[in-house]
Amino acid sequence: MAHKIMRLVVLFLIPLGSYAQTGKTFNIGDSMPLLTFSNIFNKPGNSISLSDYKGKLIIIDFWNRWCGTCIEAFPKMQKLQNEFGDKIKVLLVTSDKDEEVAKLFRRFKLPPLTIISNDIILNNMFPHAAVPHHVWINPDGRIQFITDGYNATSQNVSKVLNGKDVKLHIKNEATDVDEDSDLWKEGKGRLQKYINNYSFTMTKINEIASTGFTFIRDTTNNTCGFKFVNLSLLMLYKIAFGGSVDFQNTAFAQNNRVEFNIPDGYKFFEYPVESDSIPDWEKRNLVCYESKWEIHNESLAYQYLQDDANRFLPFAVKVESKTVPCYILRKAGNFYRIKAVNKTKIIEFTDSSFILKSMPTTVLIESLNGMALFKTSPVVDETNYSSNIDIHLVNAFTDITALKRQLLRNGLLLEQGKRKMKMLVISSK
Repeated sequence: MAHKIMRLVVLFLIPLGSYAQTGKTFNIGDSMPLLTFSNIFNKPGNSISLSDYKGKLIIIDFWNRWCGTCIEAFPKMQKLQNEFGDKIKVLLVTSDKDEEVAKLFRRFKLPPLTIISNDIILNNMFPHAAVPHHVWINPDGRIQFITDGYNATSQNVSKVLNGKDVKLHIKNEATDVDEDSDLWKEGKGRLQKYINNYSFTMTKINEIASTGFTFIRDTTNNTCGFKFVNLSLLMLYKIAFGGSVDFQNTAFAQNNRVEFNIPDGYKFFEYPVESDSIPDWEKRNLVCYESKWEIHNESLAYQYLQDDANRFLPFAVKVESKTVPCYILRKAGNFYRIKAVNKTKIIEFTDSSFILKSMPTTVLIESLNGMALFKTSPVVDETNYSSNIDIHLVNAFTDITALKRQLLRNGLLLEQGKRKMKMLVISSK
């Protein structure tokens, strides 16, 4: 008899050593091996085998002595065991040593459930980082759920026993997470699938030779965002506060609508003439920015971009209504001369000649604002004329006097004045 008992114990220990050495982990759908355990904390000297619970729902409840939630849940697990009786088996499994468990239960009531202590095998088979961690083995011996402790309810147990469809949250945590790493870089970016909102800036990317800027709207997922690559600070500010990636059509397209309240003023942003100065200019002026937000409101996206520009970038920027010196374009007595006579649209611009045919006055205003003559003073249209015009200016852009004379010949009066308008104000932080 003694010989037979010895053989039986050896057979029980073979699976334990085998699984401990191979390090195999088990997943949902796998058949659970019929392991035997001899370290039963609350039944010293006894052993149990999973084969004892064939045809039952087994809930393995992993816990540790430092987990208050686990300890608080013991009465709930006992209630489940009492409610379903022989139909289920709840096993409390901990890697804590016997002496540590004994010390714990000098302060807390020892539950009457089976407690497997000093465990290595099951913890290796079902690796986890947080407890409570539950493994449900269905009456057919297959792993049905690896889930959180809160799913251990009477309703869920009843559904499983009755063969009904039940969906529980799958607990699939990694055990090798580098908690000191940036979340978006951890594990070679494996956590990036969880990102739903983000924004960040970068310096110039030397590996990308081009400049790019775009607004991205995903109507399927209701997200908006931006992607700027090697974009100048000034252009980014104009896009953000002009409210459009088509910044040439915004109020701040030209620098005469920007107020520079910083050391060196506009010179800080101006592209250098000397090639030796270009690397330093690019280092301080070129930036990259990317963002995505769970919003579908385009104007709100630009508000977020403005906030990020002031948060991440080196200057404080805002839009202010200010009374500023400007040039005002009005009708002269002979204005009738430039009213468009046909529908053929023409724009021709050379060093000595500027021709518009059948174009609105806004095109003339935009052209004037882009000229060096008006680098610091914007041109304002007060002609109140919405139809198209024909105009031909010759040698008009050498100085303001020559331009005024040419415009007057074409029925337009250009005068200095002051007007209140929105200005993009860039200041030091």
